[in-house]
Parts: sequence; C-alpha cells; structure tokens
Amino acid sequence: MFKNAKIISFFTIISRIFGYLRDFIIAKYFGTTIYTDMFFIVFRMPNSLRRFLGEGAINSSVVPVLSKIDDKDRAKAVWNIIILFTIILFVVATLGVIFSKELIAVFSAGFLHSEQFQLMDSMVKITFPYIFIVGLYVLLMGILNTFNRFAYAAFAPTLLNVGIILSVYFLFSQFTNPVYSLCVGVLFGGVLQLLAVLYDFSKLKLKFHFSLKIEDSTKEMLKLMSITALGGGVFQIASMIDAFMASFMASGSFSYLFYANRLFQLPFAVFSIALTQSSLPDLSKLNKNELIDKLHILTKFVSFISIFVTLYFLFFGKVIIKLLFEHGRFNQTSTLNTYYALAFMILGFFFFSQTKILSNAFYAVKDAKTPLKASIFAALASIVFSIVLGLEYGFKGLACAVTISGFVNMLFLVKFINKEFKTLSFNNFFDYKLLLIFFILTISSFIIHALNFEYIIEILLSSLLYTIIFYFNLTNYIK
Repeated sequence: MFKNAKIISFFTIISRIFGYLRDFIIAKYFGTTIYTDMFFIVFRMPNSLRRFLGEGAINSSVVPVLSKIDDKDRAKAVWNIIILFTIILFVVATLGVIFSKELIAVFSAGFLHSEQFQLMDSMVKITFPYIFIVGLYVLLMGILNTFNRFAYAAFAPTLLNVGIILSVYFLFSQFTNPVYSLCVGVLFGGVLQLLAVLYDFSKLKLKFHFSLKIEDSTKEMLKLMSITALGGGVFQIASMIDAFMASFMASGSFSYLFYANRLFQLPFAVFSIALTQSSLPDLSKLNKNELIDKLHILTKFVSFISIFVTLYFLFFGKVIIKLLFEHGRFNQTSTLNTYYALAFMILGFFFFSQTKILSNAFYAVKDAKTPLKASIFAALASIVFSIVLGLEYGFKGLACAVTISGFVNMLFLVKFINKEFKTLSFNNFFDYKLLLIFFILTISSFIIHALNFEYIIEILLSSLLYTIIFYFNLTNYIK
C-alpha cells in the first residue's frame, strides 16, 4: 500500500512542480485581474465535473467492482464501461458547448451583464470539451489502479501543465486577447494527458469487446458511481456558489482563492490523495477486522502529515507565496490576499485528509451511501457559510467556509463509522507523540518567524527544521 502511495506521490510531486511553473507563468503574464478570474472560473466548469467524477465517483466505484471480477471476465467488463462512458462524455461535452451562456449564468452570473461577457462565452466554448478528454482519463486511471498500475496515471497531469505552459509561451502574442492562449493550452495539454494513460492501458493487452448492452458489472459500477457522484455533485454545487459569489466581488477575488487552493492541493495531492488512491484496492480485499486495523494506521499517519502541513503554511505561507508568485504582474497585494485565503483553507487540511481515508473504508465494503450522507451535510454547510461569510468578509469568508465544510464532513463520517465499526476515538487520530511534535513545531516556527530573517533564509531554515523532525518521526507512523 505505502509502496504504491510512494509511486503516486513521486509522480504527483513532478506534476505539481510543473503545475507551479504553469501557475508562475500565469501569475507573471496575467497577474490577478479580471482575465485570470474569468479563466479560472471557465476552467473550473469542466474541472468541477472532473472532480466529482474523477477523484470521487469513478475510482471509488470502478476499483472495488473490477477487483472482485475474475481475470477471464475482466476485459469484457472494462471495455463495456469504457464504451458507455465515452458516449456519455461526448454528449456532456456537446451540451456544454451549446449551452455555454447558461453555464456562465450558473457559475458566474456577475459576468452576464459585463462588457467581457462575449469573451467569456468564447472561452467556455473553447475550454469545455476538456471534460470529454479528462473524463476518459479518470476512467482509465481507475481501471489502471485496479491492475495496480499507478505511475502513468499519476504522471499524466504533468502533461496538462506542460500543454498550458507551451501554449502561453508560444501563443500569448498571437491572439487579440492573450487569455485565449490559456484556453487552447487546456485542450492541448488534455490530449497529451489522455495519450499517456492510453499508452499504459494498451500494455494491459485486454481483448477488445464491443457491445452496447450494459453488463451487470457496469450496472454495479454505475450504481456505486451515481451515489458517489451525487455526493460529489453536492460538493460541486457548493463550489459553484463560491465562483458565483466571487463573480460579484472585487476583481482578483477568485484568483486569490485559486492560487491559495493550488498551494493547498500540493500537499493534499502528494500525501492525502496519493494515500487514498493507493489504499483503496488493498482495503477492498480485507475483512472487517483487518479493515479496522488498517484504518487505525492510516488515520494516525494522516494526522502526522496534517500537523506538518498545517503549521508550515500558517507560519510561512506568506513568504512561500512571495517566493513562488510575486513576479511580474503578481504584486504585494496579490501576495497578501492569497495568503489570507490560504491561511483559512489550510486549517481544513486535517479534516479533508481524514475524510478521504474514512470514505475509503466505506467504499471498500461497497457502501457509497454513507459518505454521500456526510458529504450532503458538509456541502449544505459550505453553501450556507459561503453565503453568510462571503457577504460579510468577501473572499476570506469563502475560504473559511471551505474549512468549515471539511470539518462537518469529517464529523459526520466519524459518527457513521463508529456506528458501523465502533472503532474510532480521539486516540486513533492523536497520541502524546503527535501532540509533542505539534508543540515543538509551533514554538520553533514562532521563533523563526519572529526573528525576521530575509524571506529566503526563513524558508530555508523552516524547511530544514520541518524536514528533520518529519524524517526522525516518520517510522513511528508507517508500519
């Protein structure tokens, strides 16, 4: 399990490095303006569907079902879900292009009467077909994970970032409005991303079966997928509320949230998603007692990771943003506001990470309804607090609502899992060693921060400190 997590983490780190280069170029060339707000909202439209289909519904439905199918029947099941899903994705992509104006109304009504509306409509028409490409990618990723093949799928997002970087570099001055270079880059990078997993999929040498008849295995996957997707869909509604409200806020508001979320997603993908993705195939094969034992190990390890990530970004997030993004048109105001958004978001890192692991325990026993219930409560909380806090505190309120939703999701999952397994208490998340690590890191970070070093020296010292403490305590939580 941890071996596969290391593979995913390694390639995720590579992807995130190129993701940073992508964001660096966008920040340098475009800053935090109305055009970046528009692009990030437009890019979120297909990405919202990717998130509720990808990291959630597909992987948590395809892997448990395919893992239990005999080898001789697996090829037929695989091709059946691929053919059906290709048709669905094509229809969704086509409808998105046709009803682009309606998508803008749903995601960002603040632009409906803006002089930039026609530009945004064109951006949607160019970018939305990415859902077809990335939808196939996440389906193939789930299939490959079933066969314990993780490397190519983890590396593939790097190619999306490469596509956007190359597009901006070569096409920035070729369009009347340079923002189009970002939209073209999404499609180009998406194609490269899909080709990578297609190449790995071809190595499986699964005999092709064409049939429009829906197999029993496909029905089971679709049933699980629909339940999980519903939960993801509820969360995406909450995400849409954020974009909707940000479209009425000051220029740059959504960009601050975007860059903060990018920094949040780096450790989240490297540690939490990698561990979740790699653990599901193994958890799906365990009996109840074995599952409980493994769950205790995973929750404690996630707590260990979360302490380091949360404290590091709280104390040193501002200098990290300054180093990574404060270049070109990304100014000091952009840095400060991005840090405020990040500080509120990172408080939810522990909650979201534990939610991933706890949800996996239910998916492993083919129970998708329980995570759905928890996610509905969390999404409702997100919607309510996004509106209340967003109206009062702007983008900072929206960032705070993200953390609150993570807390609610985890709270309900712990309640449900104790009802089902009677297994989790405070000691399953924290022990005295973790609390001691928390205390040491807090005091040390406060001292380094208070000494007012040059920001480069502050980053080096803090990174060295956190790395040393992390390394010498890691073996206590990997068993």
